[in-house]
Amino acid sequence: MLYKRLAPLGLALALFFLSILAIGPLTQWWVSSYIKPGVIQTASENQIPTLFGGTLLQSMALKDPHVVPMYGSSEFGHGGPYNPTKLFAGKPTGWTPYLVGHAGSLDLIQALYAGAQNLKGKKIVLSLSGQWFSSNGITQNTFAANFSALQAYTMLFNPSLTTQTKLILAQRLLQFNEVKKTYPILDGLLKYYGHTDSGSIIMEALYFPAARVEMSSLEFQDALKTIQVIQHLPAKEIAINSNDKSQRTLPSWSQMQQKATNDVQKNETNNPFEINNNFFKQKIKNLQKFKNSATKGHFFPSPEYADLNLMMNVLKDEGADPIFLIQPVNGRWYDFTGFPKEQRQQYYRQVREMADQFRYSLADFSSHEYDKYFMDDQSHPSEKGWLEFDEALDKFIHQKS
Repeated sequence: MLYKRLAPLGLALALFFLSILAIGPLTQWWVSSYIKPGVIQTASENQIPTLFGGTLLQSMALKDPHVVPMYGSSEFGHGGPYNPTKLFAGKPTGWTPYLVGHAGSLDLIQALYAGAQNLKGKKIVLSLSGQWFSSNGITQNTFAANFSALQAYTMLFNPSLTTQTKLILAQRLLQFNEVKKTYPILDGLLKYYGHTDSGSIIMEALYFPAARVEMSSLEFQDALKTIQVIQHLPAKEIAINSNDKSQRTLPSWSQMQQKATNDVQKNETNNPFEINNNFFKQKIKNLQKFKNSATKGHFFPSPEYADLNLMMNVLKDEGADPIFLIQPVNGRWYDFTGFPKEQRQQYYRQVREMADQFRYSLADFSSHEYDKYFMDDQSHPSEKGWLEFDEALDKFIHQKS
């Protein structure tokens, strides 16, 4: 008699969880109906923050073997026609980038970007900025503004990642108030994930059903946001990007460098730091207040290196083929503010050593701090700077793994 009563309940629960598990594939199918030629490239070019916390559009972009994901931050807003989304539009050399990230997308955030995707055998680019490596690392506010619970859940359920990597990520995420206050179910699952004592195993099992339900809800929200963004993308840009540009060729790198240098030179004339005229005029209104203002500044040590190591482990588990882009800072400006040169060099050395330990490729531009016209401002590359990045990245993409 008891069996007859419980059987329908068991069947109902089984059907409920099967439907929950089906949300992910269903949302991918739903969103895919909105993906027309030119849409993904237009979304990448427009750098839409609401998409960075999702997983759908990025995973769809990665299905194209010619798309290379690039994880970075505010440098993606620079470069003009030599920004990689512009220069490599139409795959003139056989590939095109999909940019993920904006200001605040530090190493821990990038670890979630990567941990929520299938990157096995995929060439990817990770752009690093020295400014991330402060004494405190990523702040509570920066984390809250960039954190994605959906990516955290997807990371935990990603079979490519080892339990050890997930455990370290889980413990790191628990250090932030955003997780505890906004996502208590995720917070509970993270607390007990990966621990081998019987109490933790039981608690993880108890949190698991609610976590799957919340993850499905977030997947559905991601689909809604993605469709909303797609519907508001500029139709003109989509049309341009949808045109067949397979016959498009680039001028030689030396020709493009000459043009980029000439263009930047015209816009860096009102200051001795080779900073863009408009930026200098608008942001550096009282020059003398900046002189020797950063004599105690440092990039080393920093908890950010542990997050960088964590990201490198995520990529190792996933079987990705990454290149790390080391951007320089503006040496003239940093010297003017008194920021210690040795601190900058220690940061560059540390990143090189870490990449070498994992046998990862490097596009190391740390020696370009004083190159003329390389920077737009104190820390972002100019058109000339981005073009040099582009050439190094293009060479990496075409190297056989």
